[in-house]
Amino acid sequence: MWKKKHNWLIAAAALLVIVLLGMDVCHAVNPETGVHYAVRFKDRLIYILFIILSFILSDVTLMSARQPFYQVFLGITNAIVLLGFQIWILVDFFTTKLPSGLRMSSVYSLSVGSVFPLIAIILLVLAVRFAADEGTAQRLARAFEKKAGK
Repeated sequence: MWKKKHNWLIAAAALLVIVLLGMDVCHAVNPETGVHYAVRFKDRLIYILFIILSFILSDVTLMSARQPFYQVFLGITNAIVLLGFQIWILVDFFTTKLPSGLRMSSVYSLSVGSVFPLIAIILLVLAVRFAADEGTAQRLARAFEKKAGK
């Protein structure tokens, strides 16, 4: 299973997603007091649900290592989930109003962790491409074996 590079890419995407539970979505520093404020991924239920769903999809994708076309389907599904997660982060950041009446985007700044779903999407797209190539090679090999056997 670990001999194939697409499995490593899927595992890297899963690790990127699960690491988000310990990271900040956005942060701000009060210049007068120096106090650091942060919104963490684990503070919002919808973020936790996206992270858990993506991690489970990645695990199921890794467990189906012998079926490359099933991996392609699950990888694309996971990439769509992560795209929705990335869009949700941005929409939430730009539309949420703070109790003071200001928008979150005017006070806070996005952290590095907020682009991890985008990086995971890129890794999954590469993994899907490699898995599709492997699946095509397997089908061609079976077709040649059938033809040679007749």
